[in-house]
Amino acid sequence: MLFNSGIFILLFLVVYMIYWQLPVRGKQYLIILTSLVFYAWYSIPFLLMFVALLIVNYWIGMRLIESKNKGLLIAGIVIDASILGVFKYFYLFAESIGHIFGIPYLVELRTNWIHDLKFEIILPIGISFYTFQVIAFIVDCYTGKITEKVSPMKFYVFTLFFPHFVAGPIMRAPDLIPQIDHPSLTRDRMVNGCLIILQGVVKKVLIADRLGSITNPAWQNPQLYDATVLFLIPFVWAFQIYCDFSGYTDMARGLAKLLGYEIPENFKGPFLARSYSELWQRWHITLSHWLRDYLYIPLGGSRVGPWRTYMNLILTFAIGGLWHGANYNTVLWGIYTGIILSLERLWEHSGYRLLPENRFNGLRVLYTYIIFCGGCLLFAAPTIHHSMDIVKGVISNQRGLPIADLGSMIGLAILGYLLNIPQYYGGFKEWLEQKPNLKLALVPVSTFLIGLLVNLYGDVTGTFIYFNF
Repeated sequence: MLFNSGIFILLFLVVYMIYWQLPVRGKQYLIILTSLVFYAWYSIPFLLMFVALLIVNYWIGMRLIESKNKGLLIAGIVIDASILGVFKYFYLFAESIGHIFGIPYLVELRTNWIHDLKFEIILPIGISFYTFQVIAFIVDCYTGKITEKVSPMKFYVFTLFFPHFVAGPIMRAPDLIPQIDHPSLTRDRMVNGCLIILQGVVKKVLIADRLGSITNPAWQNPQLYDATVLFLIPFVWAFQIYCDFSGYTDMARGLAKLLGYEIPENFKGPFLARSYSELWQRWHITLSHWLRDYLYIPLGGSRVGPWRTYMNLILTFAIGGLWHGANYNTVLWGIYTGIILSLERLWEHSGYRLLPENRFNGLRVLYTYIIFCGGCLLFAAPTIHHSMDIVKGVISNQRGLPIADLGSMIGLAILGYLLNIPQYYGGFKEWLEQKPNLKLALVPVSTFLIGLLVNLYGDVTGTFIYFNF
């Protein structure tokens, strides 16, 4: 059930009309029930597994508040990681073993099982997000960041809260639990929620999905396309993934506001960043913070020597790459990201500046964008072979099919870039906050205009890229 689907809109409208008529306790029950329906729409067996995982983690978390039992913490992390590992990485592990020992059956295990046994391990939707969320919860209970017992009701609202739990943001207990007993809806929060949802629809339906329909064929079959197409698609895909994922989180934040809660912003104008390090402070912020707090710092962070620090960065992002996908491409993308961040850190500590601070900012932004797009070549391609085919096609000036609608592709990419500006600079938001009547008037006007554009140009059948993670 997608945020941009008719069935979800109908469900939310019904829930919303009932929600604000209920007492706080009733609101909490309704959130839990709606979240269960939302997830059951994908799979009832996976819902039962998810609920069982939550029950186990809640019990572990409450025991860890009472007694700092490191063995129990490790057991909880192993349970969570094992479930994620079986569903997400089993085939990758089998393929790797097959390559190492020369066993063709293991290399193609998924295909062979489907053919021989009519069986396939299917990835539960959102498993990467909710696994990281519950791991953070039990670790926080152990380290003392959560000091008081959390009621079962609050825990299940926190973990099941349907606007975010399928594809983030990755929530922490302090993000939502203190708000659960105090939902409030002001005119300003309602208006902001509606505008943020509409902004998400523009990003997702009018930009990301249309870019995907233009570029996806070239990613899947690069050997058929012209070198110019192959050169452009990583630069365009950067805006596709940005609009797709930030569009989802915009919708999640807007829905949360309409339910009386605030959840964290996940993107803050990343493509206006002036270094790759700054970009990662503005891109998928909740994941970056999770990797920092639960991987990088426990590994030693920057408290160890410089070379160990660089290795910690590379290892952290390699694991972050593996979290994104069970294939070699995403692991290489994570290593690539860690190496670039390590180089920037090395340059900073040595006093070297690739470009002077507070000068040539346009070039600094361009450098950051190009480095990011280099990673897209790994991240977006289905396999390493596809990435290599794209590189070979560009180098050899391959002749082939052109992009069907080059002008639209470039125009949509530019629009995606422009949407970074109000996120990076707060001036427009501050100006709009001072015009409450104008902001209120924007809701019906934007709803009508965006609805018209979606009807004319949108494709509301497109799934969200991060649902695959």
